Amino acid sequence: MARTQLRGGDQIMDDTVDSADIKDGDIGRDDINITSTGKALVRKLIAGTDITIDSTGVDAGTGDVTISFGSSTGGITPGNHRTLDQLVHEIAEDSYCEIERSGGRVSSVISYTDSGKSIKIRSVDYARTAGRVSSIVVKQYDSGGSIIVGETLTGTITRTGGRVSSIDWVLS
Repeated sequence: MARTQLRGGDQIMDDTVDSADIKDGDIGRDDINITSTGKALVRKLIAGTDITIDSTGVDAGTGDVTISFGSSTGGITPGNHRTLDQLVHEIAEDSYCEIERSGGRVSSVISYTDSGKSIKIRSVDYARTAGRVSSIVVKQYDSGGSIIVGETLTGTITRTGGRVSSIDWVLS
């Protein structure tokens, strides 16, 4: 395919190239920069496993393009997402909470699916130093009540002048 030709004289040198100089269909795939950092464009979209592409162009993946993801790509509906227990979302769910104390102070709060404590959802443990809460460890459990790896959130409390000034949270 021949390179795109611009009409007129020195428009490129003096930055006067406009829509009158380049018409629809004048620039082809071979004319698009895909190698220069900061200037590269997408040449063509190609569908992968469980991904479909609808496009208006002459060739698939060109023109106005809509990309759709199938269920095996891990995508879920917003409604299904809302029902998931995830620490980072701090989702409120129907639950029964049990509060445990040590020395008269709250040491943990455990959330279960029901008052029969059938399945553990989440636990929050409080550690104290010199009688004050120094860290908070929140653990998330799966639908069977087993701890979820990567869903433990630890907050380390910093105090200034005896008051909490910050909590540094780390997800592990």
